[in-house]
Amino acid sequence: MQRLLFPFWLIVTFLVCFTPSKAQFNKAYFFYKGEELISRGNYADAIPILNTLLNVDSTIHEAWFLRGVARYYQNDLVGAGNDFSKCLNINPLFSQAYQYYAMVLQQLGKSVESIECIQKAIELRPASAQYLFTYGVILFQQEQYHDALYAFNQVLKIDDRIPDAWVNRGTTRLMLSDSSGALTDYTAAINLNPFNANPYLRRGALYAQQSNYPLALQDLNQAIGIDSTLAQAYFTRALVYYYQKHYSQALSDLNKVLQLEHRNTLALFNRAIISYEVGNPESAIDDLTRLSSIIPTNVLVHYYLASIRYELGYLPMALENINKAIAIFPEFANAYRLRAEIKTKKGDLKGAEADIAQGNRLAQAYSNRAINDIASVIDSTGKLKRLLSLDEELDITSSISMEQLRTRILTIVYPIITLKVDKIVNAKPRNWQSSNLRQILATHSCRGYSLFFEYDTINQYSQLETIATDSLSGICKAIAHLQGNYYTAAMKEFSETLKGDSSNTLFRLAEVLAKIKMTQFVENVKNKSLQSGNSNISQKTIDNEPFITAGNDLKTIALVNDYEGIVPYNIGVMFMHTENNDLAIEWFSKAIGINPLIHGAWYNRGLLYLINNETVKGCSDLRKAVNLGNNQASEVVARFCKK
Repeated sequence: MQRLLFPFWLIVTFLVCFTPSKAQFNKAYFFYKGEELISRGNYADAIPILNTLLNVDSTIHEAWFLRGVARYYQNDLVGAGNDFSKCLNINPLFSQAYQYYAMVLQQLGKSVESIECIQKAIELRPASAQYLFTYGVILFQQEQYHDALYAFNQVLKIDDRIPDAWVNRGTTRLMLSDSSGALTDYTAAINLNPFNANPYLRRGALYAQQSNYPLALQDLNQAIGIDSTLAQAYFTRALVYYYQKHYSQALSDLNKVLQLEHRNTLALFNRAIISYEVGNPESAIDDLTRLSSIIPTNVLVHYYLASIRYELGYLPMALENINKAIAIFPEFANAYRLRAEIKTKKGDLKGAEADIAQGNRLAQAYSNRAINDIASVIDSTGKLKRLLSLDEELDITSSISMEQLRTRILTIVYPIITLKVDKIVNAKPRNWQSSNLRQILATHSCRGYSLFFEYDTINQYSQLETIATDSLSGICKAIAHLQGNYYTAAMKEFSETLKGDSSNTLFRLAEVLAKIKMTQFVENVKNKSLQSGNSNISQKTIDNEPFITAGNDLKTIALVNDYEGIVPYNIGVMFMHTENNDLAIEWFSKAIGINPLIHGAWYNRGLLYLINNETVKGCSDLRKAVNLGNNQASEVVARFCKK
């Protein structure tokens, strides 16, 4: 992923009122001494000075802030956060403490709290380009690119002479596929400050992506001329040289990268590929062996080591490497095929036959995958294929696993939001339900029981025996039956209720949701009884009919009342069940637009983006779901959204 610049303005000098007494004079000395050390970057020396001051007087909020800044730049994020918090407890109107606290919280993974903090700073100083800039950076880091773009636009409206704002807006535009806008912004940054290497680097990298190699080299050379320690510039220039078939120059630049960053895994990997291509397989083995000690669980490293060693006739070591690759990821079809070749050379024909069969089974399982997926890195003979860029993962495990996500989508989809009844004391508050929605539900009294939209968990009702269903209104009685899987009784109650008030959208919605739940229950029972997973197209159409009907009914209800995003969300789930993913994305987007607190909408839309190979969008949505408390999303992020 592209990284944004994060410049920090000089700390302002604080005016502290001190009385002329000697004790107060000493406080002033320690305060200004600590501030002076921080302004010079002597953070380690500043901390004991400020400790002395705070031991004498712990009520000076600026001292807590300064020590927090020193700790921040010493990478003591927890300590810095504690200091900024104490500063704000003393003075809750200190805007700059909110800014720094927001940066700390973001780096600690507390995304929601981070946004709240920087928004508080902006509330206190709405015309501050500095705070809006930080807001844009945090939004970018959370992959909320549209919001980040808006924030950087606001910065430039206030002050269009900030080069870093142009660079960061350009990078944000790039993440939104606006390449021409990114080029314009990078150029604006260069015009404002032609002695800054970073915009040359970014513009050069963009030219390289567009295969405009002469302009790419011109910018990258300029970046290196300004800053000869910029490893990323050498790395990108190496890619450009490689694409121009200037292999010796590409190797020279990768050597420079590794001098500057000796554990740069992508540089090692790419140097191995080039060495292999120019006829120096032993150097490739050296780099891959070094990589295997840095990232020992990386499947590609062991696979490529096995491939090269097999080609050179080092069969025992090749077998050891391919065994490790398979142990790391046992669903890698080509690994079994390569191991079969190695075993054949070693005379283990029975073992080779078993591996060929397993490799073919796995290849068949993934035969419908995107053509540019694994095949873009490895061909069927296990040869090295191409270089990896800075924006790519040095792993194919997630790429292969994506096919499992495609085939398992309906087993991990976040479910419909349905109605439920429970004792008032047992009904948990739903933080996404507004007072308006609660009032709507309260008008349908359940006589001592709560009627609510169940969302956080979908559990079977466990207290049916304690409910006197005859004391409930028709809607509550029907839902109580539904929770016990008494579908016939539930549908009878819904029918009777709707006879009395057929225009009531809540009653109509409850009936549609009940039909969906009944369909899902029947489908689950049927699937468990099937001996084969195969089904023909006509049977699939029949299975989809209830979901299509439910989706159409929900669309009609949505015209009258969307129930704060619940109805569009459930329509999206219906389209997921019928594998109409584009329409599902459209309806989840509508749900999010109405109510951004429905974490299931972020989760499901994120899954669909992943399936469409839109990883950036998918991971952004899934992380939003995580921030809203969706634990299921955390598992998917850990598997498919590696940084």
